[in-house]
This record gives sequence, structure tokens and C-alpha cells, in this order.
Amino acid sequence: MSNRHILIAFLSVSIALVCYQAKADITITQIEYQGWNQAVQISNGDVELVCVPQIGRIMRYSRVGGNNMIWNNPQMLGKIAKLTDAAVVWPNFGGDKLWPAPQSAWNWPPDPVLDSSPQKLKILPDHHLLMIGNDSQKSGIRFEREIILDPKGTTVHIINSMINTSKAAVKWGIWEIFQTNNPTRVFLPLNLSGHFTEGYAILSKPPFPAADEYGGSLLLSRGKKNSYKFGTDAPVNTLRALIHSEMITISAPYYRSGDYPDGGCDAEVWSNPDPLDYMEMEMMAPIHILNPGEHVKFETTWKITPPQSP
Repeated sequence: MSNRHILIAFLSVSIALVCYQAKADITITQIEYQGWNQAVQISNGDVELVCVPQIGRIMRYSRVGGNNMIWNNPQMLGKIAKLTDAAVVWPNFGGDKLWPAPQSAWNWPPDPVLDSSPQKLKILPDHHLLMIGNDSQKSGIRFEREIILDPKGTTVHIINSMINTSKAAVKWGIWEIFQTNNPTRVFLPLNLSGHFTEGYAILSKPPFPAADEYGGSLLLSRGKKNSYKFGTDAPVNTLRALIHSEMITISAPYYRSGDYPDGGCDAEVWSNPDPLDYMEMEMMAPIHILNPGEHVKFETTWKITPPQSP
């Protein structure tokens, strides 16, 4: 998609989002962010979140004026994906995004229409922000994300929706990927009574870094030389990361009767090696069979708090 078409697609949205003042002192404002001139910031005065519709991602989540909890790839700032290229080489912008699960059903790279094509933005009643993705002919679905800030504090609710836009049934789960900004450690909850003997799933080949256990969680640090991935089927369904002396927590509902991907994982952690210094907190929804026109929702909750670990 050319820059001209992107500009046309977002012209009316840009005018509407110059500055939207809602009740409870929540503001929605169009800003320039890291070279993207059509970014949108939503804030309640305590926390701020920045969406970049040009690449279909949430790229900032922090206390107002504080350190960003979300990793941004410095090599990709201000760039826009060309979908023909993205179908061959993944444009890793960083940020928080949605993919369909399981990955084994589509391998690599991710569907560029779902991953990085420009999205539309709408302001909903009660100061909610809606990101609307594009229909993918390849995957047969569209993603939508409703962003809701609490009136005060750092809590953000993300209602992720997956809609079958094809003429046949599809079988997918919603998969949210939050790329954390060079965390000191990530906490993966253990489940010694679940599917996995060690209390967690090993989803990649060794070597793995040494990992300690604390308070029912596996403490993971970024492997600077090698990537690795672990998962869990813990019903807690909460991941935490220590970043810049603050704790970011992402949680989601646990569906006991759900058919989860990757052998039953409801949450996963990916560690990326140098030079891209991020780890991923990945929240998994059960896999659903959706008939044409049907949809399913999966809500995640984000929160920033003081450290809760040694």
C-alpha cells in the first residue's frame, strides 16, 4: 500500500483525533511517534498508550512520561511494511500485536495482512479506542482490538476480537504478543499438576539459560546468545516482567474446557538474542471453529506496579 493510499485511508480519522477530551479526563490525541505521524495516544493522566495504525500495533505503554514497557525496534522506526516483502521477510517493528494460533498451521512468516497492514481507528463511547484490522483472504479472519483505560491508575483492558470473514469455517485461536523492552526477568507461572512434567513446556531446542523458581513461577532472563521459548498451562494465566524497576503484568481468563495450542499452553515466553534486546509475553486463547460471520473475543488486562520480586 502506497503512502498516498495510507494518507487517504486515515485522513478522516486524523481530523477527528486531533484531540478528543472524554469524561473522566481521558484524552485521545493524534501525535507523531518515533517517525510515524499518524500515531494516536490515549491517556488517563497516570498511564499512556500509543497505537500506530500504519503498522497495526500498540507501540507504547508506560506511566505518563515514564519508561516504555514495550520494545521498539530502533532499525524500524517510522517505517511502513510493504506487504509483498512482508510475505517473505517479517518486518519486526516491536510492539504488541495479534496473530492466529497455532503457528504450526501457518509456519513462517506471519500473514502480513494480519501482522502489519494499516488499520483503521474509531473512537467509541465512554472513551474507548477501537483498532480495526483488515480481512485476510489467506487466513479467513479479521482482528479488532478495543482499548479501555481505567479512569485512574495504570490498568488497561484490551478486548481482542477475531471475526471469520471467509465463506468457509476456520479454526484458529487468538494469540497476543507483547514484546517487552529488555526486561531484567520474566515470570512464567508453573503448573506441576498440568500437562507438562516439569511444570512448564519446552517449546524450543536447547541451550537454555539457568532458571530459578520463585513463588510458583519460573524466573527467566534473556539469553543474549541464543533464543528459547517456554510455555505453561497454569490456570493463573498471568505473565509478569520486571522492566526499568517496574513490574508489568498481563493477565487473561482461563477456560478450563478450552483446546489450547502447543500442547495446551495458555501463556508463553520467547527470549530473543542480541542485538534485538526483547522478550515476548504471549497470551493464548483456546482454538475455536468459527463459521462464516461468527466471532470470538479474548480480553487481556495490562497493569504497571512497583516490583514484587527479589
